Amino acid sequence: MPIGGTTTYPGLTTFPGFTLFPGFNPFPSTPLPSTSTTFMLQGDSGVLGLNVLDVFGVKWIVRQFDGWGSPHPTIQVVQKPRQLGAWAGLSYPQARYLSMQVMVVAPTPTLLNTSLDNLYALVDYNNTVFTVAEAGYTRSMIVRRSDEILHSRINSTMANVTFQMVAVDPRKLGYAVSGNTALPSSTGGLTIPFTVPFSINSVVANGNVTLTNTGNTQGPVKLRIDGPVQGPVITHSGTGAPLVFSSSLNLGAGEWLTVDMVSRTALANDQSSRASYITSRGWSSFDPGINTWSFTAVSYDPNARLTVTGAPAWN
Repeated sequence: MPIGGTTTYPGLTTFPGFTLFPGFNPFPSTPLPSTSTTFMLQGDSGVLGLNVLDVFGVKWIVRQFDGWGSPHPTIQVVQKPRQLGAWAGLSYPQARYLSMQVMVVAPTPTLLNTSLDNLYALVDYNNTVFTVAEAGYTRSMIVRRSDEILHSRINSTMANVTFQMVAVDPRKLGYAVSGNTALPSSTGGLTIPFTVPFSINSVVANGNVTLTNTGNTQGPVKLRIDGPVQGPVITHSGTGAPLVFSSSLNLGAGEWLTVDMVSRTALANDQSSRASYITSRGWSSFDPGINTWSFTAVSYDPNARLTVTGAPAWN
């Protein structure tokens, strides 16, 4: 049984190349006194809280945690010969390495062994969602085990455990935000002939989705285009470059297209690739600040919809 019992937890939201935990709260565990930071590991084998007292009476005390700052850059500096300064190319964040030392205090030797087994299962070779909740924010990333797990027994009910994890995408992701729009249209308004006095009533859809990235770096973006729609075009205001699908691409009612801006894929009904229908590859990211995506198509249908989902991101 995973530490934390059988209580149902909030579900994971699948995101383009990421898995976001939609809220750190929580689970049936109590933060330890005098701790302002709590942690969560969530994977296929369950959920585990750290810096908490779980429902089985096991204390998970984080004694040291490193790697949560900003990751190393890729910058390479070459000194200029016989002159001041150096040359350097573009620089990007490298993978993020995290290390943690935890003291596990259990009521019984059996519970200690069970707790250690659950920890080993969650600090996995495969993807695990790692979430940090501090005063004012909750942020997550995908991690994997990067080294052996070391543990030393203090006595029959206490042990120290040290482990390392790596996030190949070093960004800290916040709660996903989403918005949707229909194709641009205008209905109602003045008709002729008319008599005086008169009023003009109209409903306008501008075909835009506007979202705000409250982070300090580009976040991931995912689009969903629901039919009926022919030859959809999505343009990000920041880049001005359109993502254009050929007019031969027709989505019927009940069909949809999922566009992953991170992996640069387009899947019909989340199954079959439609990348060959893309005639202009204007991929976009969720830039810090306000972002707007516009939605147009070859022809108008009132039921066509664009949904944009993005995750704020921090270095």
